[in-house]
Formats: sequence, structure tokens, C-alpha cells
Amino acid sequence: MNRAKKILLFDTIIDGHHADYLTHLITYWIANRLQGELIVVTQQSFQKQYDALTKQKPGAANVRFVPISSSDIEIVHGASMATRSFKEWNLMLKYIGMHEPDHVLLMYFDLFMLASWLGRSAPCAVSGIYFRPDFHYKVRPGIKAKLNDARKKITLKAVLGGKSLANLFCLDHSAVDGLRQLSPYIKIWPLADPVESYDIMPAEVEQLRANLQIEPNRRILLLFGHLDDRKGIEPLLEAMKRLPAQQKNRLCLVLAGPIQPDFRALVERKIAEVGPDVQVVRVFREIKGREIQVHFELSDYVLALYQHHVGMASVVVRAAVSRKPVLASDYGYLGHLVQSEELGAVTDATSPDAIRSLLERVVTTEIPYSEARLQKLAEQNSDVYFAETIFNHL
Repeated sequence: MNRAKKILLFDTIIDGHHADYLTHLITYWIANRLQGELIVVTQQSFQKQYDALTKQKPGAANVRFVPISSSDIEIVHGASMATRSFKEWNLMLKYIGMHEPDHVLLMYFDLFMLASWLGRSAPCAVSGIYFRPDFHYKVRPGIKAKLNDARKKITLKAVLGGKSLANLFCLDHSAVDGLRQLSPYIKIWPLADPVESYDIMPAEVEQLRANLQIEPNRRILLLFGHLDDRKGIEPLLEAMKRLPAQQKNRLCLVLAGPIQPDFRALVERKIAEVGPDVQVVRVFREIKGREIQVHFELSDYVLALYQHHVGMASVVVRAAVSRKPVLASDYGYLGHLVQSEELGAVTDATSPDAIRSLLERVVTTEIPYSEARLQKLAEQNSDVYFAETIFNHL
């Protein structure tokens, strides 16, 4: 890395992993006293977290936070899918003009793809983190899906065939070889899906068990993250509804994460249909830092029953950090990873009957998995390795 560079990190989204990724990069920059300047451009709400990361830190003198105005956020987030890419790209160009960096890292490149091809050229080097490449997935049936797939492939080929990017960091490692074949100019790098780990004491886990009032002799299933229809909660609850009572009595489902009121009302209705035999613990709020890992340490199985999910999922890495097996969708890279690396078990996450069969295995037998493979995955996806990979190539 040329350590005299001025690097600008750009992200208009700040919830979930977006804040975590910025945190990892800022922390690494400060800890390693990197030279040059790091400019963090994101929503104003990140200010408090940024201050905590940088306050009275000797290596933070060359790190700067630049909040994006609320009016600019409203404009880009309120745009249609057809125009948002260009509005995001033009907003990035605005901040490039203001701060004149040597290199910009787009923290969520998926949004910028179309504009990076057809939009105005950037006056400096631009790289991006690519979350959900799906050009190598089997196309779902239907004309609309096929047309959408064709559009995305044309755009991807055009982007990778040009010179608008310097580097593309890809979270889906199974896509890297295919991306490299499409890209004569852009450097493609596999990227860790980073998770910070903590030394959790057994007393912390027992305290959480007591706080959540989890009943004894139940297998604890953790469904963690922003709780919406993509997480497969509805087919999961339908599957639980179809279990016999003696198996329901062996299960505890922990729903942990923020949830919108309308979707919460739907979930509550589904929980009522399951009945009282399954213990359902609701932790409907954002959970951060050390507390996240305590929830994973408490669980027996981690759920990743996502609906047609593209790419990697950080809950798999969090499960690996705590050495807990994963029950995942059999779709895409996530399903391939869990199955090939023996991280747990996969099933058709759209089918309540398929999920029910998997839950029956959880209750009546043990799901085989490799603790050594879980440990290896955790080591390969550390926050330090994530930041090293990025800064070594900018």
C-alpha cells in the first residue's frame, strides 16, 4: 500500500454491517498508524460511533469524518431503482470534488454498478465491495426473472470490461474466478466477511439465559439480524406449527434484531398459530458488539433460512466464531458453503415441510458438523484480515 494516499470511504447506508465495515477499517487504520489521510463519508448518525473509535487515539489524527447531509440522503434513498445508481454515483462525485482523494472505496458497490458504466467518469481511482454477485446462479423460472438476469449480466460484463474501477472486492468467493474471466483491467479480490470476536465468559451466557427466561431442556435456535421477510421467518414458523407437540416442547426460538411494526404484527400472528409448546423469545431491538456474540454462544443452532439469498451471510461467520452449527437455505453460495464445509445442514428454506424435517432431526438426533471447519472459517473472516486485504490494494 502507498501509505501517503488520501482514501475516501463512501456509504449512504449506515445500518447493520455497513457501520461494522466502516468500524473495522477505521480501527485498523488507527491501530496500525497508517500514513496519508482516511476520510469517512456517511450518514450523520455514525458520528457517535466514530467519536468513540477515534477519541484520544494517537493514530486518529489523520482520520476525518464527513457527514452526508440529510437532504442528500433523502434524495438518493428516495430515488427509484432505475435512477438511484446515478444519484449515488453523482453524490460520490460531489464529495470527490470537495475532498480530492487519491482513491475512493464504495462500501456497497452493488448500488453503483449501472452508473459506474454509464455515468460520468471519476477524477480519481475507484474501488468497490461487491456483496451479491449472482451471474453464476441458476436463473429462476419466469420471463421477468430471465429478463432481469439478462440485464444484470449485460451490465456486469460492461462494467468489468471497462476501466471505471481499480479493484473489486468480492464477498462471494465462488464468484471470483468468473469475475476475473470477465475483467481484463479490474483486479478482483476475494474478501473476508468480517466479524469482531470477543472472549465471552460462561457467566455472561448464563446471565443472558436467565434474562431471556429460557426454559431448561430446550434446543435453542437463534435467528439473528434485521428481521424481515427475507429471513424466512414465516416458513420457519409454519414448519414449527406442523411439528408434533412432544417435539415442539424441545425447541426454543430466539428472534433477535430490529423489526418493523407491520412485519412484527404478522410474525406475532404466526407465533400464535404455532401455539405455546414452542418457546419463542423476542428480542426486537438492535444488538451490538459483545452482546451479539453472547447471543450466539447461548444458541445450539444458528438459523440462516434466507429466501433466495445471494452471496455470503455474516451470521454464518458469527456462528463459526462461537463454533455453533448452522441450519441454512440450500440456495446459492451460502448453501454451498454450509454443505461443502460441513458447517451444519441445509434445506429448501421456502418449504415448511422441508424445514419441519430438518427441525425433527435437531430434536431427535444431532446434526453432524465440523468444529475444525467452523474454526477455520472464523479465522479466515477476522476484522483484521478484512481491513488488511482492502488497504493492501488501495
